[in-house]
Amino acid sequence: MQAKPATTQRKRLGDTLVEAGLITAEQLKDALAKQKTLGKRLGKVLVEMNLATEESIGKTLARQMNIPFLNLNEVNIPPEALTTIPEGIVRSHNLLPISLEGNVLQVTMADPLDVFIIDEITYQTGYEVRIAISPESQIEAAIRHYYGTSDTLQAAVDTLTAARKDDVRLDEAFFSTFDLGSGDQSAPIINLVNTVIQQAINDRASDIHIEPDEEVIRVRYRLDGILNELMKAPKSIQSELVSRLKIMAQMDISEKRLPQDGRIKVKVKDTSIDLRVSALPTVYGEKIVIRILDKSRMQLTLEQVGFDEQLLELFKTLSLSPNGIILMTGPTGSGKTSTLYAAINFIRNGQINITTVEDPVEYLIPSINQVQVRPDIGLTFARTLRAILRQDPNVILIGEIRDFETAQIAIESALTGHLVFSTLHTNDAASAVTRLIEMGVEPYLVASAVIGVGAQRLVRKICTSCKTTAIPEPHVKAALEKLHLPAQRVFRGTGCLTCRKSGFLGRTAIHEIMTINDEIHSLILASASARTIRQAAIKGGMRTMRLDGLKKVAKGITTYDEVVRLTRREELEQATERGSTGRA
Repeated sequence: MQAKPATTQRKRLGDTLVEAGLITAEQLKDALAKQKTLGKRLGKVLVEMNLATEESIGKTLARQMNIPFLNLNEVNIPPEALTTIPEGIVRSHNLLPISLEGNVLQVTMADPLDVFIIDEITYQTGYEVRIAISPESQIEAAIRHYYGTSDTLQAAVDTLTAARKDDVRLDEAFFSTFDLGSGDQSAPIINLVNTVIQQAINDRASDIHIEPDEEVIRVRYRLDGILNELMKAPKSIQSELVSRLKIMAQMDISEKRLPQDGRIKVKVKDTSIDLRVSALPTVYGEKIVIRILDKSRMQLTLEQVGFDEQLLELFKTLSLSPNGIILMTGPTGSGKTSTLYAAINFIRNGQINITTVEDPVEYLIPSINQVQVRPDIGLTFARTLRAILRQDPNVILIGEIRDFETAQIAIESALTGHLVFSTLHTNDAASAVTRLIEMGVEPYLVASAVIGVGAQRLVRKICTSCKTTAIPEPHVKAALEKLHLPAQRVFRGTGCLTCRKSGFLGRTAIHEIMTINDEIHSLILASASARTIRQAAIKGGMRTMRLDGLKKVAKGITTYDEVVRLTRREELEQATERGSTGRA
């Protein structure tokens, strides 16, 4: 019976937008058909289809209904207003109480056509309700800012603290997929775990850290590369919390002395998301880290990775080579895998055989043969690669070159007509070739097989909702001027609800790409040092990561401090030296 009002509401919203001329009747028809498939709000579907923006929808409805349009980044909500509406209603209907003056409560909504919830608020509060409209993303951000940890999460913690159990529910131990939207209300531990995971996904977190301390358990999310504390929970729930996660990940819950790895598949709003789970015994109990593998992140194109036009064309050219090795380097979490997946998506055309060997397989790609190594049964990188070479491959992606045997087979593959992509953990591009030699590969083989090496880091992007200009500090201005980059102004985020007052939202990559020219080929043959090779590459035109980052500073994409934080100190001198020659 409740689905019918929702349908009426959606038609009214669409009809209102058509009447206002924001969209056509045909566009509305297409959007409603897509909405039926996706199960999302009509407004979100229109935005995703690039038929409208949140702001244009909001302002159109505001004019049609003669109600205010509010930018929540410019509104301070008093505490007395926040307590007027139950938090459950606020979260489930995506609305926000803004002010309370006498008997009048102002509420802002993403969809003011929902007359049923307006009546419900009036009934629940007893106040006269006046409606405003705000962008849905701003309301979601404001709810996170003002309400913080959800009632569901805190209630689960409180219930577990008040009535600790010694046993753990095992009835769902071997379900392959866990639906986070259908938690068992009689089991607070399930609600707690589901809410922690769901909130992390909603907040775009890449990792969840559950860390035992002497007296409490801390739950932290890694958001845009920075750890943020979500909550502290009593030590008394530690056993149930860890056991529940180990059960979901199909780990041995009785083993608390050794590290374990597992995997969970969860469903959030009809979207399947994979989680990689790691358990590590510490002095205060097992620490759990959950890596969130959102498949949508692996649908990136090379254009979305962060390359500028020059580096994009260079990397595309390398990726279309018929044979050779292309390496991406950087620390864990620097986006190497994302870049290589984007390269695979770029070259796959249905006419070539692409096979990957990974540990683990993080994301599934259609029409690609992906192999998970299993060292415990003898299925190593090297053994898998030998088998792949008997499968008539054109392109091979190796998750990581970790040892001499894997490196040797990768080199042999590249020299026998195959294109090989792989990663190494080195600080820069030049160090990758010396690392292969240190592993035991002959320099002449490295020089002949490697055709290009990229290195990258992920820097935080300035939040576009609160982005503003500023006068650069003297050392920043000097660095930009030496590179012949615009230096009269820089950009920064002042902090708003959208970015949680951080000034940053999302990340992008900064890169350096070293191609193997004649000079570098000779240096590799002579077993030259990484520093010597790097200097030759820079003289030959290679743009360092710091220089690439400073270009993004000048464009207003990120900040100087972000670039300096993530790049080598000596790069600044090298970058400015090159900039003084006019080749920036």
